[in-house]
Amino acid sequence: MPLDGSTVVGHPKSRTAAHWAGILVSIVALPIAWFFLHDGASAATAAPAEPHVFTTSARGAVELGSGALALAVALWMARYTSAGSIVVGVVSILLGLPFLVLPGVMTDVVSPFLDDLNAQSALGTSLSDYLWADAVTGKFLALGVFMVMVGVVSHSARRAGRREQEVIDRVRRSD
Repeated sequence: MPLDGSTVVGHPKSRTAAHWAGILVSIVALPIAWFFLHDGASAATAAPAEPHVFTTSARGAVELGSGALALAVALWMARYTSAGSIVVGVVSILLGLPFLVLPGVMTDVVSPFLDDLNAQSALGTSLSDYLWADAVTGKFLALGVFMVMVGVVSHSARRAGRREQEVIDRVRRSD
């Protein structure tokens, strides 16, 4: 479709590469953020020698900072495409919902895997603890809804900005 006053047919630039990059960044960065934020919080709140004494954990601070950075990277990418946020959100919802709807079945299905993971190493123990806690408390479902909404807001804001720019361009052309 020719643009007003144009003899050349214009095509919008393909966003396929941006969408795939957004999905890749989200699939990598968000689980890393999830783990580091959990592990950092665990290290930062490890039981001190005396109750109600605030201490500093260098490991906890580094992990919290790393988790925040990974989260920031994923959310920064949402500025360019909402695809990654929506994909990771939907996956998180689909993984989290069965634990709330069918807890007995999910216990039978997932417990052997978590037991094997727990037996592997300290990392496996941490992962199995965090996975189980977030599954049974509904955090996966809540985080999934949050990420889908980040994607919806990102997409809507980009569309609104595009419409606003079209109006500005039309006004400038008419002047």
